[in-house]
Amino acid sequence: MKAIALALTSVSLLSGCVVYANVPGDGDSWRNSELQHETRSLSLELTDIDEVKADTGAGSLEIIGEAGRTRIDVVAEVYYRDAEDIRLSLQKTGSDAVLIADFDRNSYRGNNPYINLTVRVPADLSIDLNDGSGSIVLRDVMGDLNIEDGSGSITIENGGNVDIDDGSGSITVRYLRGDLTIEDGSGSIDIEQVDGKVTIDDGSGGINVRQVGDLNIIESGSGSLRIEGVGNSSKM
Repeated sequence: MKAIALALTSVSLLSGCVVYANVPGDGDSWRNSELQHETRSLSLELTDIDEVKADTGAGSLEIIGEAGRTRIDVVAEVYYRDAEDIRLSLQKTGSDAVLIADFDRNSYRGNNPYINLTVRVPADLSIDLNDGSGSIVLRDVMGDLNIEDGSGSITIENGGNVDIDDGSGSITVRYLRGDLTIEDGSGSIDIEQVDGKVTIDDGSGGINVRQVGDLNIIESGSGSLRIEGVGNSSKM
């Protein structure tokens, strides 16, 4: 199965503008809250690429799988203080496509920089994602998904095998043809229509599971637990 790794450094600039975010306080707070905005695009042809590896910091991330696609396309909305701090690249490393979207410096007085990403990939590619914070949405990606996330909501619709290691934030997964493994610190979990086995190790938050093959709950922590339409179920 193909896969992709994403690293973002050289990009083509589409447009730029300045965004002002008003933070209450003195004049220094106002000046430090100013963010600049640029839209950048990245593309990579799929030549001998087996996996996508993405290392992303703060900001939203949407990954869309498309059948018949022969390249990876990224649109990045970059909100930054200093252009020299931006780390944005997409390149081939061995058999991986590597995407990097982050900053050398992330902590400022006032508004911190972030990058919102929209990524389009071939539907059958595998993805290994390491994300800092912000919402994550994956749709129609049928390759294996491995997600390590710090904080922010995760939504996955129509996929294959999925492995999630999440710190905090809600998790919603629907319509998988493979297995699902979730290790979660806190936040609600909502799962529906998974053909394979579902394994959950959860710290806190409500869990809803509907229409899955097999269910293994290692730990449910604190929060409600609702199960409907499960083939075989076990709880340790």
